[in-house]
This record gives sequence, structure tokens and C-alpha cells, in this order.
Amino acid sequence: MTSDPASAHLHALDTLPAIEPARLQFIHQAFPEIFAAPARNPEEVILWIHDRLFNEGWSIAAVRAELSRAASAVRTIAITSGKGGVGKTTVAVNLAAAFALQGRRVLLFDADLGMANVHIFTGINPSATLLDVVDRRASLEQVMQPGPAGLQVICGASGIARLADLNPTILEALGRELLRVANSFDVLVVDTGAGISSAVTHFLALVQETVVVAAPSLAATLDAYGVIKAVHENRLRTHLHVLINQTEDDLQAARVLERITGCATRFLQRTLSSIGSLPRDPAFEQANHSRRPLVLSAPESLSARRLMEIAHRLAPTESAPLSERAA
Repeated sequence: MTSDPASAHLHALDTLPAIEPARLQFIHQAFPEIFAAPARNPEEVILWIHDRLFNEGWSIAAVRAELSRAASAVRTIAITSGKGGVGKTTVAVNLAAAFALQGRRVLLFDADLGMANVHIFTGINPSATLLDVVDRRASLEQVMQPGPAGLQVICGASGIARLADLNPTILEALGRELLRVANSFDVLVVDTGAGISSAVTHFLALVQETVVVAAPSLAATLDAYGVIKAVHENRLRTHLHVLINQTEDDLQAARVLERITGCATRFLQRTLSSIGSLPRDPAFEQANHSRRPLVLSAPESLSARRLMEIAHRLAPTESAPLSERAA
């Protein structure tokens, strides 16, 4: 008789229908936490994991991310783009501040690992960054910095090549830690790097919602579609939204959106959600130079009002914040 509760529970489950013993053993090794709490009746979860891994071809990381999303009350949102210079980080910083102004507890994570600049736009001079976490000098909690509107920021480092090229094991561990830390917040905003690197797709696999920021130029439009295609081909479970930035007017925004959504419908058979558009606005540049989010420095501007509306669509305020749910 075994004295290991997990092994005993595994033995008790070895007659689960449609699961070969070798596959059940594999699931046990990959997800030991599911077997460590037999009182939670994990049979349904194990069957779900089996179907994702062996019938639908998901990776272990994708299954783990989906399980984390299902178990977590925090709203997880990534801001990404196919091309640099379209305002991705500006959008991420302002949306994080907008969520904070709604009364949410917000964590902003700079996942542009080797070329981070969230700290610049939030007015933070970080005493510690993700480099300290990767080098095991500090935990994620220890490198958090207070930011504008009361949000918390985990800053990256800029110009560090080895941060931009983390191996998959470190990336997976960092993602698990990020989701663990985020559970103390109402909203997690992840500012990814531009493009479709393995680091970018890794963080997109962790979140519930992804906002793809595009701009009117042909290159920016094509690159935005490239991100959407990568999400589709990697079978990431994140819900995609498109935000058109730096537009001359709403008509131009509609045309750009139509190009992107038309390609997604035609070539991927995928319907995309529009989350809105933002005009080309000198106030954005002024806010970035002052190192203060636009929603705080010019809250009555059209761009700031639209950002607040977008934040509400992504995380409606009628959904109670974590702080209220835990009370």
C-alpha cells in the first residue's frame, strides 16, 4: 500500500473511461497539482486535460494557462502589435491607468523583455527590474513599483539581449509566477513586445483578452494581421480585439479595421472584435514627454475619454472587483 496521497489518488483514477494508463500517468506527471487535492473531485478536469492534450493537440503550457485562467478571478489583458511605433505601450499604460481610475487594483507588467519602456511613460525610475528576477536576486513582488493612479508596475530592462532571448523553461516559470502574483489584483495588463517572437506568443497564451494595436500605414496593418495569424495558428485561447490607433478620423479607422478583419475572415475564417479607435493626437506625445498617462494629464480630451470607454468594454465595472469579491 502506498503512503503517497497523490499516487493513491492516481491509482483510484486509473479506471477513468477513455484514458489509457500511460496517458493518465503522463497527465499526473505534467499536472501533479490536480492529483494533490482528491477532495476537489478532479475527474472532470482530468478528462478535459486529456481531450486538450491528446485529441486537440494543445501544448502543456497552453493547457496550464487555460486552467489558470479558469481558476483565477483576475482579468488578464495583453496589449500587443505586429510593428513598433504604433503606440502599443502608450495604449497599455493608459489602459492600466484607466482601470485604476475605475477603482480596480491593477498590475502593469512590461513584457517587452529586452526593450522595455513602460517605466518611461509611467514616470518611474525603477530600483529593480525583471532582470533582477531572472537573475534570482529578487521576486516579482519585490520588484513591483508604485505607478500613477495607484497602479503597481513590474518594469523590464532595456537593451539587455539575454532578456530578449529567454529560454522556454525560464519563460514558463516567469509566466506561472506572473499569474500567481496577479491573483492579488483585479486587472493584469501585459505590454508585450512587438512582433510574433516566442516570448510574445508565450505571454499572449497566458491572458484572457488580447488587444492588437494597429495603425493606418500598410506595413502596420499587415503586421497586425500577422499577429492575429500567429495567434490563430498557435491555437492560443486568448480573445482577440483590434484597436486602430493614430487615425485621422473615424472613416479612416473603419477602413483600416475592414482590411484587417476582412483578411481574418477570408484566410483564417475568424471573426474579430473591434474595441475602438484613437485619433492622432499631439496630447499623447505631450503626455509621454511629461511621463504621465494621458487619462490623468488630459482626462477631458477625446483620446482620454475613448481610452476610458475601451477600459470599460474590456473589464466592465459592473463586474465586481476582486477586493469586493474577497470581502
